[in-house]
Amino acid sequence: MMTRKSRVALALIAGASLLVAACGGDDDGGSTPATEATAGSEAPATEAPAEELTASDVGITADTIKIGVAVSDLEAIRAMGISIPDTLTTDHLMDRWQVFFDDMNEAGGINGRQIELVRLVWNPLDQSTFDTLCAEATVDNELFLVVNGTGLSSIARKCLLDAGVPIMYGDVMSQSELDTGLAISLAPPSEAVAAAGAKAWIASGEAAAGAVVGVLSNNTPALSAAGKAAEAALTEAGYTVKLIELNSVSGDNAAINEEGANAVGAFQAEGAVRVLVATPFTENTGFWTAAAAAGLKFSLMDTSSSGCSAFGLSRAPAAAAGSECITAYDHSTDGTSIRPDTEFEAACRTHFDENFEAYYGGKSNSGVPAGQIITDTTGKQLFSDYTPQECAMANIFQLAMTAAGVNPTRTSFIESVLNLGEVPLALAGGGTGLFAPGKPYAANAVHTVKITAAAADTAPDANGLYNGCAAPISCGVVMSDWVSITD
Repeated sequence: MMTRKSRVALALIAGASLLVAACGGDDDGGSTPATEATAGSEAPATEAPAEELTASDVGITADTIKIGVAVSDLEAIRAMGISIPDTLTTDHLMDRWQVFFDDMNEAGGINGRQIELVRLVWNPLDQSTFDTLCAEATVDNELFLVVNGTGLSSIARKCLLDAGVPIMYGDVMSQSELDTGLAISLAPPSEAVAAAGAKAWIASGEAAAGAVVGVLSNNTPALSAAGKAAEAALTEAGYTVKLIELNSVSGDNAAINEEGANAVGAFQAEGAVRVLVATPFTENTGFWTAAAAAGLKFSLMDTSSSGCSAFGLSRAPAAAAGSECITAYDHSTDGTSIRPDTEFEAACRTHFDENFEAYYGGKSNSGVPAGQIITDTTGKQLFSDYTPQECAMANIFQLAMTAAGVNPTRTSFIESVLNLGEVPLALAGGGTGLFAPGKPYAANAVHTVKITAAAADTAPDANGLYNGCAAPISCGVVMSDWVSITD
């Protein structure tokens, strides 16, 4: 059984500073400082000389810690005809990280060093930019590590890990990435989520063992592994599995969506009673549309970046409405009321509002996808929700970096993260996660949400909800309790 060493930290806002306090220590509440005289001794102990700050590892000087922040080139995506809110810019994505590290620096930095951020930009629709980002992170700059909230391609992540650069990631990674000893994530590995999704469907009793079940994944390392994990769980339970992988590595979105549409016919030809989908929302339109037209039942497994986040589900087409998703993300409503923030989430929200209320023109609202300002049918404006991954990861970084030593190394930092024990999470895992040696991901649980359709013309009901959603935009409505994936 894993020992749960408490390391719950709450982001308490004091003026412009984010103060992170770790709880821990001996049960008796007391300790003997190293500078105290030993009982019965006549001479006081002397303080050891302070350790001199040195350039202890890549990206560390005597004065600074250099961190790479990977952000999407939203202007390039917008120029390609993809609709993105005007307030959601590349600069804003960077600012959402910058405010946390500015707070740390204003409070004196970490163990005497200031943190310098280097912006690393990529275009999710242009795979050549993955190589550019990797070169900037490994050749053009000396970085201690790279952080990204969500969306960074597994192809780019592999390049960084192959070069020995640690990654802190706010979303789903593969087990093989986590096994490198260089990766830290908030979400469980893609294989664990896929297996949990398959087991949740098996437990529903929709079809008896022996039935044919489809699994749709792609040929990227993380999602290929996820598809095989779902296949293994279903096969072990006695089901016949039809596994189809889309050619995501091609980078041709039109071709990928056509493959997804064709997969519907292949699943039907095999007599599949349901399809478990492990592909990202950016690749699902072709499958979703064809499946809805054919009446093929499917469920999503949240094995890729933003798959079943508020942002990801807000982009789901009408064809996806009514399907389920097994996810480590939390959502704002159960269809009847908005879930109140936990203490940590409330602190994250306060910090976001203090920094960005003027930018958006109002305080954040639960369930509004990142960067959006939505006006409902009554004229009420709802503003972008706070940034849960950035808040949780900044907190974890500060705790671990502080404990990693006066002259930290990449190794001592990773070890420090793994020894944090319990940490607070925002909009994920039921509110808390657990790091431990051999467990470099935080969230311990998943639950099921139902994709629910709402649109700009959906009027608020008596509870202030929009067809069960917190805003007039498609969402995930919580359907189940949290289920542990570590038991």
